[in-house]
Amino acid sequence: MTDSGLHPDAARIRGRFPALLRQVRGRPIVYLDHACTTPRPEPVLAAIDAFVRQGIGCHGRADHVLGREATQARQASREVVRQFVGAAHADEIVFVRNATDALNLVAQCVALKPGDAVLTTDLEHNSNLLPWQRLARVRGIRHVIHRIDPVRGFDREAFLRDLTPDVRLVSVFHVSNLCGIELPVSWIAPEVRRRGAIMVVDGAQAVTTHRLDAAGWGIDFYAFSFHKMFGPTGIGALYGRREVLERLPPYRVGGDTVLDTTFTRANWAPVPQRLEAGVADVDGEVGAAAAAAFVRDIDPERIRSHAIALNQRATAGLLRHPRVRLVGPPDAALRNGILNFHVEGLDSRSLAGLLDERANVMVRYGRHCVHAWFDATGTPETLRASFSVTNTPEDAERLVATVHEVLTMIG
Repeated sequence: MTDSGLHPDAARIRGRFPALLRQVRGRPIVYLDHACTTPRPEPVLAAIDAFVRQGIGCHGRADHVLGREATQARQASREVVRQFVGAAHADEIVFVRNATDALNLVAQCVALKPGDAVLTTDLEHNSNLLPWQRLARVRGIRHVIHRIDPVRGFDREAFLRDLTPDVRLVSVFHVSNLCGIELPVSWIAPEVRRRGAIMVVDGAQAVTTHRLDAAGWGIDFYAFSFHKMFGPTGIGALYGRREVLERLPPYRVGGDTVLDTTFTRANWAPVPQRLEAGVADVDGEVGAAAAAAFVRDIDPERIRSHAIALNQRATAGLLRHPRVRLVGPPDAALRNGILNFHVEGLDSRSLAGLLDERANVMVRYGRHCVHAWFDATGTPETLRASFSVTNTPEDAERLVATVHEVLTMIG
């Protein structure tokens, strides 16, 4: 590791991602949209390809060679993910479609009754807002919104004031996809459990940049997607502390969720089986395990340091223009790899299009699935650049230079 925090092997790591070696309009691409979806490296592609080419068995049901291979592949993948997230037991890992699916599973299956309160923050992704909104409508829970100043960050005393005795579940992000700030989940979890409530964490933005210790932190549920961590799309995982997970009824019902049925009743399988209805995406689970191993081998903390170093470089360059406005703390070290900004007097969609067309700089514009916060604050749509270990200093400089070129051009 260099003094600047940049990973010394970043160029070599980037070379393992075929999609990043493409040229568009005859020039290399600058991919700065990792907070949305990450590219896939060769080891992940190879693991999926090898399984798809040879594995056709029906896991858990067929006892022939190919069936046993599929079952073993699932077991091996679950164990890799267990180690990655810091779970105590492999059966605490439930494979789902993505973090959104995981959070909906928790919302639908945890026993909440009318009058119980669920506490979230005002910076949550829609996936950690809408499930609780729906429970407020259909089940009569009380949905409490804890306000966080995205510049000043998390206020522990203010949070404890909102953690009232009727709060039965707390569901918060680990790292914000809006502004990159992180919450002290290892401090929040004991406070929540001390009050007899359930602690849920949306970890989608933290899985590549933080070493996870879900069991050690005392978290009840931790949700994440593998497409955020160099893995395939359509596959995610929910860590659930065994004691809490075992209390959940099936989320969806059907094949593989039961030990036996009659025409009038079902004898449900143990977890995680009863929460994983139907034939699993074993291809995706194999790719997910390869992605977890890839991130682990690089080391999330080194990925984080690299992303912050690039964020600092880009932030300093953009703030040289007086019309640039950041979302979140001025210090990039507090924003992980997220650089979210808008330019006064300029439509963010237009700027994003010009960055793409003029320099192949690929960022995301809009409200980043945090619509409620944008509506409440009156903030215009923004551009979000999100850095990872696949980026170089030249990528950060190309972002800055192209923004300045565009602003100079349009006046």
